Amino acid sequence: MEDRCNTIATIKKNSIMKITESVKDNVSKVNLVGRFDAHTCETVDAYFREKMEKGQHQFVLNMEKVPFIDSAGLRVVLVIARDLRGEYQGDLRVAILQPAVNRVFEISGLNNVLRIFDDAETAAQSFSE
Repeated sequence: MEDRCNTIATIKKNSIMKITESVKDNVSKVNLVGRFDAHTCETVDAYFREKMEKGQHQFVLNMEKVPFIDSAGLRVVLVIARDLRGEYQGDLRVAILQPAVNRVFEISGLNNVLRIFDDAETAAQSFSE
């Protein structure tokens, strides 16, 4: 059982996105803290791309501490999920959406494309189903 933690943060135009990660049983739980918007989406995308290139292909995106997401953030989530499912034969699960963020997922239809869970542990366990 592998468990490690990495942290990265970005500060652009008063937007802060903190990213932490823990890996257990080959599932990477990526925790975002901050607004997921046009100012922070590049950092999130680059983080996932680096992990995917290094062989990590099963992710839980924990958005418990993301109070806001815009179309740029939605696009990053969708493209990462698409690439994981296609090019890498992996997948992305989403966990713990705040009510406002959940509403954006519903309006955009992403809740019909991605598996969304109420907690990160259940999301991680779903990879072994």
